[in-house]
Amino acid sequence: MNRYPRDKFPATILRPEVVAKHEELLKDMLPVVEMYSKIGRRDSSMFDWLLLGLENLGLSTVEHKYLGSLAVVKTEFALWEVLLDDLVDNEQMRNTKLFNELIKIPFNSEQIDKSKLSKEESGYLDITKDIWDNALLGVVKNYPHYKKYKVALEFDIMQLLNALRYSSFVNEYSNAVNIIENEAYVPHGIQVMIQMDLDLMCSNGFNDKEFGMLRELNYISQKMAKIGNLLGTYPRELMESDMSSEATIKLLEEHGVDFKFNLNKILNMERRYPKFEEKLIEEWQKEYQLAKEVATRIKSVDTDRFMMERELIQEAYLKKADFW
Repeated sequence: MNRYPRDKFPATILRPEVVAKHEELLKDMLPVVEMYSKIGRRDSSMFDWLLLGLENLGLSTVEHKYLGSLAVVKTEFALWEVLLDDLVDNEQMRNTKLFNELIKIPFNSEQIDKSKLSKEESGYLDITKDIWDNALLGVVKNYPHYKKYKVALEFDIMQLLNALRYSSFVNEYSNAVNIIENEAYVPHGIQVMIQMDLDLMCSNGFNDKEFGMLRELNYISQKMAKIGNLLGTYPRELMESDMSSEATIKLLEEHGVDFKFNLNKILNMERRYPKFEEKLIEEWQKEYQLAKEVATRIKSVDTDRFMMERELIQEAYLKKADFW
């Protein structure tokens, strides 16, 4: 498994007891990464980077003994999504037929139809399903409060699947793209709401009367993370002609059809646009201030720590090397 360069990751450590177990957690995750490597295209250092970040994140109410497991499971959730996402966003890998079968895995696996899939496509589906059934749900179902928050988790997984469906839709019908729908659907692909549900399944002392406010806070955080992620990925998304990317939409709106983002692809160059990045950072700051206001109403979670975690993950996005 390839490693992410530590000099390109924040030095801040918010959960030293978990970060100290990074090598052990990587070893736990290695079988799933090896399964991914058989069919996926991303450099495995991406999952090292994700684990580095997720080791530092988590609600203050989480029981310490579950922090390592949660970091691994959250990373594997992201890995699983990448397997679906690349089939709709990456022009070279785009495969709507296979995607439409994979999207059935979480809730309609009995309806999967492999009859029209090639041997290679069937293998892709089998590995993706195996990761879901065993590495993800096989672990999550054993969390102490799984049944209590199962409905919330399933709802947020459905939002994730809908975000992926939206990406598939606009990449097939490029004239349908617009920024309002993009901002409504795409943030769910960042999985912050799912991560919150998983944390609550392993928490003690959370006041369930604050669940609505906590969801509000995490939804804002999800939008912040979407902005951070976009700062790192938009040059590649432009090169891949990804119509579900906010960068593609906004730059087309600004420059019209004469904006030749396909030139990036032809030249194999991931070009950056400083003015666009400045606007994204301004958006992040606005969401950050809104999150701080919501956080003051929540008492059963350490929201000061929560906001520190948002700052850390944004710093990680800004420092991230363009490895994938």
